[in-house]
Amino acid sequence: LGVGVVALARPQQGIGRVEIWWEAGAIQLVVGRSGSMKARMRMGGQELMRLDVVKRVIRDFLVGGGAGLNGRGSDLIGGVSFCGYAETVCPPVRDTEALASLVDTIQLPQYRFEDGTAIGDGLALAAARLRTAEQDLKNRTDGERYGELRIRSKVAILLTDGANNRGEVEP
Repeated sequence: LGVGVVALARPQQGIGRVEIWWEAGAIQLVVGRSGSMKARMRMGGQELMRLDVVKRVIRDFLVGGGAGLNGRGSDLIGGVSFCGYAETVCPPVRDTEALASLVDTIQLPQYRFEDGTAIGDGLALAAARLRTAEQDLKNRTDGERYGELRIRSKVAILLTDGANNRGEVEP
């Protein structure tokens, strides 16, 4: 009877896989948001503002999508935006969906005094974020999650349509 019960239960062997990432790349997206980013261009049969095209490309890069991109779920990625000045959109995180949502909130400058293209300032802020990435991870309230994580490379990706014409730092 015992063998019959085991046979009816159809025992199966499952094989699972758990991936733990101990190494990651640190990436800073540096996004221009000057007034010229409102110019229109074609993408996927639609006419969109340049800034909206950049947002779509970033989403595909982060979470996967067009052009066979798989997403960057194993990397630490943050964002900086700039027009006449640079500001942090998000410190380096592994939550690509959250970062993509924050990038979606980047807007064109509202006032004339904000406008311009401070590429050097944007790159300098991104470089500062990358320089302190390991320490920033340790200082977070959830820092123990990243205890053994090592950053293998650091990269800034610049997305702009203009030439530097503002800011204090030369690119």
